[in-house]
Amino acid sequence: MPIRKTDWRAAKVKYHGKVLSGDALSVNWIRFLDIEPLFAEWIWLQVHPFDLSQLGLGLIYGIMPIDFEPFNLYQEYQTPTDEEVEQGVWVDFQRISLDSLFIWMREFPSMLQTMFKEQFQEDLMMTRPEKAIYGVTMYARGVYDPVSAREFIRATFHRLRLLRLPDISYLWSMEDVRELLDMTEVTDRHIFDRLSLFFSAQKTTFILGLTPLGKGPLAKGEDGMAEFTFINHEGTEMTVKASTLDQLMFGFILGVTPLGYGFLLPKESTFSQEEGKKNPKFFDLLLHKYYKFINQLPLTPWAYGNYNRPEEMLSPHRSDRAEQYHLLMTMRGHVERWVESLIPSEESNPVKIRQYQNAALQLISWKAKVHQWGYSSWKLMNEEDFKAWWLDNWSRQGLNTDVLQRIYERSKVWLPRLRQEKERLGKRVRRRRRELALRPP
Repeated sequence: MPIRKTDWRAAKVKYHGKVLSGDALSVNWIRFLDIEPLFAEWIWLQVHPFDLSQLGLGLIYGIMPIDFEPFNLYQEYQTPTDEEVEQGVWVDFQRISLDSLFIWMREFPSMLQTMFKEQFQEDLMMTRPEKAIYGVTMYARGVYDPVSAREFIRATFHRLRLLRLPDISYLWSMEDVRELLDMTEVTDRHIFDRLSLFFSAQKTTFILGLTPLGKGPLAKGEDGMAEFTFINHEGTEMTVKASTLDQLMFGFILGVTPLGYGFLLPKESTFSQEEGKKNPKFFDLLLHKYYKFINQLPLTPWAYGNYNRPEEMLSPHRSDRAEQYHLLMTMRGHVERWVESLIPSEESNPVKIRQYQNAALQLISWKAKVHQWGYSSWKLMNEEDFKAWWLDNWSRQGLNTDVLQRIYERSKVWLPRLRQEKERLGKRVRRRRRELALRPP
């Protein structure tokens, strides 16, 4: 069966028509207005459990919430200047750290004072793991903090969850990275089980602060405990009981939580609440962040169309953004044709060819990401570790290790240069327009 070849010149015209043209901005703006209710629902069903898990893991691993990369994804819209508008800057988003708005996030003691009732603050402060010193700190009394391991906990495992379904393939992906970072195996299993608890509880029962109204049944068991099932890291269905949100975030659950990876909590919530309110105090931060996401959604088409002047909207051949896309896709096309020439005839079918091409593209791009978070663990790996992870990742998906080795060995001559060129092209238009608008890139 012949493989359909992509015409990248036609793709450039299509990209301009769907993203950068004046009609595209109008149509996409209406579409984003239409999906706003679905987006708000997605925030509460997907982003909210992730944020709660990061707050809980922060207490267990001694990491401040703002150090978790996805938790601190927050931007403020600023009206572009006249000079920026002339350069096609339609929306100007400035990255802002949440601790500038919520000061209590800066220090561990102030975070405890805001989040927890007074009677629990001292005990939680005593359980915080301190920085360990080799040969000095007693076993299990401190946290060793290599950079690569910290990157895995604060960003990588969240990125893998977006790339994989919440099933055993997600756990395998975490195990591959964790082994190369020389971390204890209980870490990825514990993270997997925590997230599985959150999503199972959200769908099958009602936990105040986690389950949106109407999305989970009010199913109370004995002693006011909600009973539900979840699938653990071994693929086993387990039944657990919980009554409060903090028990899911960082509580010790017998038979589920490894020793040292959870706290023994009372039946009532440990979170502090303002008088007359049902939500814990720290929900002010989460609500502020979610409403900001939702309110900024209609600006998304303009963000996609940034750095594209009015005259460039008229034709793809006058648009620097469209040309940037064309250059990157042309580079991709050369790599894909080169990979296809290395595949032996016995594996030369459309599915396997596409897999090998994707593997080669990953070899280039995952160490050269420009605008996406969560890839620091791979960027921090040395080339030998990255190669080992890459080979294992794709051989598990059914590709021939010898062919993968051949692709890697023959790409070593140009691989570093191509990664640099990808990053340069990805930043070029933005940097140039910012400089012309007299703004730092």
